[in-house]
Amino acid sequence: MHKGCPLVIIRWQDSAQPLPSWQYLSALPRTRPIECATVGWLLKDDDDIKVICQSVGDLDNPNNAQASGIMTIPARCVLSIEKLTEEEVPTSFAGPPGFAGTVGPADVAADPVTG
Repeated sequence: MHKGCPLVIIRWQDSAQPLPSWQYLSALPRTRPIECATVGWLLKDDDDIKVICQSVGDLDNPNNAQASGIMTIPARCVLSIEKLTEEEVPTSFAGPPGFAGTVGPADVAADPVTG
């Protein structure tokens, strides 16, 4: 990713989901703000807002660089921002969903028909 847009995890506070029905004020349930965590590339970081995105594309060409999943978080709601380390990962074999490792002879399931 671009040097000026680090990969981060932002921990921030949000409002709780609104109660869906009428409530007696004398019987309101106890409420609190909700702590959220969002991971992505930090596109903007100033005193008022933090702008983060979850997907980027065509970064080799600055005129065509794109972002998707852009979220704006008010700076006053941010609890912490932690920079994460991006590692170069070979993309020749992504594996099945949930796969996290290398494939070797012991990892390949036997064919149920031939054994």
